[in-house]
Amino acid sequence: MRKNRIRNVFVHIPDDIDYSSLAKKLNVFYVEIIERRLRQADLSAEQKIRVIDRIIDNMKAREIEENIA
Repeated sequence: MRKNRIRNVFVHIPDDIDYSSLAKKLNVFYVEIIERRLRQADLSAEQKIRVIDRIIDNMKAREIEENIA
């Protein structure tokens, strides 16, 4: 197993949290991870664009599933 590899992220939320600020912080966190991974990957620009497109499609599909459920 590699060292310094994030396996799980736990977010402990207090009762009086502002959810909009938490969502913004988490979004920035995930964007930074995706950017770093894409920079480290040995992919062409087209392949990186396809990866980002798949992430967006996956997020849209999850959003639709959550709205239906």
